[in-house]
Amino acid sequence: MSNRPIKRKTAQMVLDTPEAIASKSNLLLLKSISKRAEQSEAVLGPCLRAYKKHIETANLDLIEYLDNLSKWLVEAKDETALVIREKMEKKWQGDQLYRIEGSVTNSLRRSAGTNYQSLVSYALARYFVEKNSGWYLQHPVPKDFREALAILFTANVKVSEEELTGEQQPIDNNDIIEEDEEEDSLPTSFSVQPDVDILLRNAAWQTDSSKPEPVVLLSVKTSLVDRAGMAARWKTYFDLATRPCPHHSTEGCIYDELGIAMQNASAYEITHGIVTANIYKYWFHDASYQRGELRNKQTESNTHMFELKLTTRNDGIAVTPAGWRQLPHIINVLKRISDRYNLPM
Repeated sequence: MSNRPIKRKTAQMVLDTPEAIASKSNLLLLKSISKRAEQSEAVLGPCLRAYKKHIETANLDLIEYLDNLSKWLVEAKDETALVIREKMEKKWQGDQLYRIEGSVTNSLRRSAGTNYQSLVSYALARYFVEKNSGWYLQHPVPKDFREALAILFTANVKVSEEELTGEQQPIDNNDIIEEDEEEDSLPTSFSVQPDVDILLRNAAWQTDSSKPEPVVLLSVKTSLVDRAGMAARWKTYFDLATRPCPHHSTEGCIYDELGIAMQNASAYEITHGIVTANIYKYWFHDASYQRGELRNKQTESNTHMFELKLTTRNDGIAVTPAGWRQLPHIINVLKRISDRYNLPM
């Protein structure tokens, strides 16, 4: 499988097959990520170029496209920092030179997360295309999908249709809000959207099916101590919203007090996974940090609720404890879903 370009499967397939539809979507994503990495001063460039060279020149089995992705993020750090420094030296000049070092540090930290999400997305989409899979990937996750999975907290206050559905109701120009009515016009609820970075769907799924659509949501984080909290919070709320308390409506029920509501809880069969590069404090001199953060008690408390816990660090040094799997395991998960719903892998 080495020394070959991305296969354009659609030339050999009937264009309306699930595999062709999925391949078209995955190829568009690959093109988009590559185009962004090739732009002048793109911080994604060093990382993605190293990964592409690896899979296109090494003699790899296809599943190895997904193995040890953290390696390319780590090895590209210095080159990425140089790209960022060049940008900051152009931006800060004269009496602003002192701002360069801080800007480089902050930008390098921020770019690591977005680069990692793009790398994982590219690797999965590349695998799907080469495999002629019926699965396709969306990154970033479409806004309408995230809004469809928003969990609403009404605090047991009657909620308007607009708040419940997220749809804007037409405004009557004759409706005038008096000054003393402003407090009553404040929102009576708040919603929490899922903190997810990648959405996996199967192109063979019939949108008019009465059954819930099987989807995989992935929250992709370089580290978990600092970054897993938001994803864990939504997952906990989702479990509460989709597994109602048997004592619902009895006095003192927390479900009633919080007023947890979710419009589309039955529309999807969700497998929610967390994916980490496991490189928290990777560059610290203390050797204990080289083994990663997956055994950390805070990590355990932030991730125990996920059905799927995946790491992309497989360097022989990092520890992968029980309950965690390497990223290639996701293919087994997709196979089980495909078999269960009679969908093409």
